[in-house]
Amino acid sequence: MSTYLVTGAAGFIGANYVHFLRREDPDARIVAVDHLGFASNLPNLDSVADGVTFVRADIADLETMMGVYEEHKPDFVVNFAAESHNDRAISEPTIFMHSNGVGAQVMLECSRKIPVRSHVHVSTIEVYGELPGTAGSFDESSPLNAKTPYSAAKAAGDQMVRAYMHTYPEMDIRMTHCANNYGPYQLPEKLIPLAITNILRGRKAPLYGDGLQMRDWLHVEDHCRAIHAVLHARLSKIEHDAVFDSAKLPIFDISARHEVTNVELIRRVIELLEKDPEEWIEHVPDRPNHDRRYLIDPSKIERDLSWRPLVEFETGLAETVKWYVENQAWWEDIFARKGELQVSW
Repeated sequence: MSTYLVTGAAGFIGANYVHFLRREDPDARIVAVDHLGFASNLPNLDSVADGVTFVRADIADLETMMGVYEEHKPDFVVNFAAESHNDRAISEPTIFMHSNGVGAQVMLECSRKIPVRSHVHVSTIEVYGELPGTAGSFDESSPLNAKTPYSAAKAAGDQMVRAYMHTYPEMDIRMTHCANNYGPYQLPEKLIPLAITNILRGRKAPLYGDGLQMRDWLHVEDHCRAIHAVLHARLSKIEHDAVFDSAKLPIFDISARHEVTNVELIRRVIELLEKDPEEWIEHVPDRPNHDRRYLIDPSKIERDLSWRPLVEFETGLAETVKWYVENQAWWEDIFARKGELQVSW
């Protein structure tokens, strides 16, 4: 019986991965770690609580995390834990560096001192920076060029992951970058759930600037399948020439190749709620330093691990809207505890 240590387990993607694990490997032991910060929501795990050991801990606290490793002896580690909202990172960059940079290094150090079978660090497309309008897409060989406090903190974590890959070849470390995720359990501070919950409360959907920012959308279930494939893949040892070509490192970019503007996306959400987009969109001042476009190429994971997205975008979006309609008590509780989540610039 394998033991999985999942950090950030009360967040959006982490919680979905815990649900995925319970279905995929019902006999596995799951240790769910989360410090229950602003973006965490422990009720995300309510329906699987009986099969999960929950530990409240800060991944940047080395002593505490070493204790978690020593007690539970994980076979597999997946580090989802991160502060992830660009808007809040502009106001509070320090906490983002704490979790995304220092936390990533602490997790690696725990896996070095108490070895695990494999350790996956989950990162983001945004570490590559902003894509020029004429360019095709980023891939695993693209340089890190983060331009926001959030993505820079994630890039700091990425650099530590790469350093550990090269310096400690006895460790089995893998890393992923993913496109924008959508699906159930996403905190309604992000674009899609904020629009849905605003409209369900009789408010307009806010849209930054002209709404022509381009984003690449991936259903969280497909992301979980990809993470699991990376975690369990049989990979060859890192060769020395990977020092000069990061695409030769065990790094995998995950995307469904579905790019759409924010305004197109929100119009579709509003139509799914049977409203008129012309009446329910509110253009609001754009946030500072807002990336205009980014897109990643998933060819490597498709080729090497035979992964493909299974959720069609139109189907996944419709199911996501339906989930928020049917789970009103879940998001009403969040607003009651956390207050309004829409940021005004």
